[in-house]
Amino acid sequence: MCTKTTKKWDKKFAKSIAQQLNINMTKQHWKIIFYMREFYQKYNIKPTIRLLLTFIKKEKNIFLTSQDLFILFPKGFIKYASQISGLTTKNDCF
Repeated sequence: MCTKTTKKWDKKFAKSIAQQLNINMTKQHWKIIFYMREFYQKYNIKPTIRLLLTFIKKEKNIFLTSQDLFILFPKGFIKYASQISGLTTKNDCF
């Protein structure tokens, strides 16, 4: 799986994607989106749920569960949070 970031990502871009996905962005949503982007910038890979939760616990000293993430993104955490955070998956990578 190859991951790339959307080059023109900003909060306006994120709000637009969230609106298309019918997600009302709260402070908790934004924190997760910024944690995902921070993880990507540090490790240059899109985080899995487990990796992201470990990162948040280690780096931010915040304990979350996968259930917390699915409450925020009930139709698919990785898919929706990745789109909003500007992390995309190229289908032509091996």
